[in-house]
Amino acid sequence: MCTSHDVENNTNNNDPRSGYRLVESWPHYPPGMEFEMGSGVAVDAQGVVYLFTRDVEHWAAHPLAMSAKMGKSSVSMFNRDGEYLGKWGRSDEPGFALGAHTIYVEKDGMFWTTDRDGHTVRKFNPQGEMLLQLGTFGEWGCDEDHFNGPTAVAVQADGTIVVTDGYWNSRLVFYSPEGEFIKSMGQWGRGPGEFNTPHALAIDSQGRLLVADLAGGNFHDYMTVPGQIDPRRTRVEKGWGHRIQRFNGDGEYIDEWTHIMPLSLAAYGNRIYASDKMSNLAVLDEDTGEVLRRVENIAIYIHQLAMDAQGDLYTASVYPEHAGEARGPGGPSHRRWTQAELA
Repeated sequence: MCTSHDVENNTNNNDPRSGYRLVESWPHYPPGMEFEMGSGVAVDAQGVVYLFTRDVEHWAAHPLAMSAKMGKSSVSMFNRDGEYLGKWGRSDEPGFALGAHTIYVEKDGMFWTTDRDGHTVRKFNPQGEMLLQLGTFGEWGCDEDHFNGPTAVAVQADGTIVVTDGYWNSRLVFYSPEGEFIKSMGQWGRGPGEFNTPHALAIDSQGRLLVADLAGGNFHDYMTVPGQIDPRRTRVEKGWGHRIQRFNGDGEYIDEWTHIMPLSLAAYGNRIYASDKMSNLAVLDEDTGEVLRRVENIAIYIHQLAMDAQGDLYTASVYPEHAGEARGPGGPSHRRWTQAELA
């Protein structure tokens, strides 16, 4: 267990965000763009920023909503200056995504989306054409063909696909590059390799898998159907806390870090970027978990974070109303933070 302390906290800096500056009015939403909140963000090798938004938020799995497919999501593209570049997966496109969760871009430029409420993980090319689907759209379960609220996906160096099936299941699922089931590991619990809510996933430079495992009841009965949630998930277990579990590439448990309360994870170079207490960012050494830097109060829930080639940070935030802010284009669902001098 890691119980490290800050070693580079920039305590002499009057800026509580450790030198990062908010880029005001980023991005420039096009006229008429409507959404409720940001959920995912990714940056490709060309610097294009992809925002995965919940345009019509959730309830997609609720029996009163499934027929109408009330949950709708889409992916919008912007450049570093915030200029709008287009959109794919329109929110009016039936079956694209019922509940945006996270978006992930591979080194080859292909994209993956996790649709929590639609129970699917999908691979797209940069033009938005679907290449592969894991899971069965609109059907929940716990086998090789069904998820129950998938939360994140990452692709290993050999092409193996790893999915955190974590909102109402508690497992990691491995697939071949072609989408063939390899194995599932994990179950509900607190022990090594067990999970409560595996919410985020990252692969570090050594190929290790890091999983943000959230503690506490996570049932959301207003957007599920009877029998979908294990009764154990409806209560908070005493003494359980958020943690980051680490595994080797085959899914064998290494250790866990409990000094961070993670909601999201990202790996860049030999650093791990982990949300801490929802709105703060901790930069960790990938080997020891030592906190090298903190960036305080950069988002209302850092649901997903991405970095561009210049080191700018981009955040997607859910539920801005929890901090008294507005949903949609008028609120802080998407932010860019830079260390560069601003004009």
